[in-house]
Amino acid sequence: MSNHPEILKVTQRIKNDEIGGAADTAKELIIALSKMVSETTFTSREDLVETIDEDVIQILKVMPSLAPPLNALHRVLGRLEEAYATDISVNELRHIFIQSCDEFIIWANSAISKVWKYGAEKINNGDVVFTWSMSSSVWGIFREAKKRGKSFEIIVTESSPTYEGFWTVDEMEKAGIPISVSVDACIGEIIPLCNLCFVGSDSVSSTGYVLNKVGTYPAALVAKTHGIPFYVAADTLKFDPATLIGLPYIIETLKRDDILKNKYPDHIKVIGHLFDMTPPELITAVITEIGLVHPYAAISILMQMKLSNRLNELLPLYVNGNLK
Repeated sequence: MSNHPEILKVTQRIKNDEIGGAADTAKELIIALSKMVSETTFTSREDLVETIDEDVIQILKVMPSLAPPLNALHRVLGRLEEAYATDISVNELRHIFIQSCDEFIIWANSAISKVWKYGAEKINNGDVVFTWSMSSSVWGIFREAKKRGKSFEIIVTESSPTYEGFWTVDEMEKAGIPISVSVDACIGEIIPLCNLCFVGSDSVSSTGYVLNKVGTYPAALVAKTHGIPFYVAADTLKFDPATLIGLPYIIETLKRDDILKNKYPDHIKVIGHLFDMTPPELITAVITEIGLVHPYAAISILMQMKLSNRLNELLPLYVNGNLK
C-alpha cells in the first residue's frame, strides 16, 4: 500500500460511512488514486501498477456493495491495463492514468446533470412528491425542477434506523422547497397522497433489482398498489457489472445498538439488513443519463460496459471477504 494520505483518508471515510452517496464515494476514491499517482515517485511501470493495485485492495476491503465505485475503478483500471500492454514509459503510464481519472470525473458530473434534467421533466406544478431516505441524485432533480419555476412539495419519512430522511429535510430547507416529514410506518397513508415517487439507488443489478436503503421495497409496493409512478434516479454508473458474473451484494446487517439502544439482554436478537432489493416490476423507470429505461434493460447496458480484467479477478475475493 502507498500509505498516501489521500488513500488513508478515503478508506477511513468509506469505513465510517462519512461520504454519503455512492456516486460521491466513486468520485472521492478516484480523486484519491489520482493524487496518489501524481504525488508518488515510481521506480518502474511495474511499481506504479502494483502500488495502484495494493491501494485498490485496501479500498475494496472497507467498501460495501456500491456499484459506482466499482464502475469507476473498472473505467480507470481498464484504461491502465490497455496502456500497460503498450511499450510506454512509467511517466507516460502515470499521465494516462491521471488523465483517465480526470475524464471520469468530467463524465460523472455530466451524467448526473442529465439525470437531474430528465427527472425534473416528470414533475408538474402542484405535484406532491414522495421520496425515501437521502439521495444526491434525487435532490438534484428537485433543485432542477425548482430552477425551472415549478411549484411542488415533497413528503419524506425518517428512514430509520439511521434517519437519513432528516438529511433530505435539511437539504430541501436550504433549497427553499416545501417538505413534510413522517414516520416510516405511515407510508401506506402518505404515498397515496402523492403524484409520484423518486428514490435513489446504490446499485442496479443485471436482473433489474434495485439496491437501496431498507424501506424502499415496501414503499414501492405501496406505490404499485395505488398506481403511483415509482422512479429510481441512477445514472449508469450504478449499474453493477459484478452481478453479471453472479456475485451477491454485500449488505450490511442492522446494528444492535441502533435498534435496541443497549436496553435488552444479549439473547434478544436483531435481524434484518440496512438495504433491501426492489424487484423491477415495481419500478416505473430508472432515470439515467441516456434517458428513462426500464430496469429490465440493465442487462443490455451492462453488456456494453468495458471492464477491468484485474478488478474482475478481485471481485470474488471482495464479495467473499477474502482480500489479503
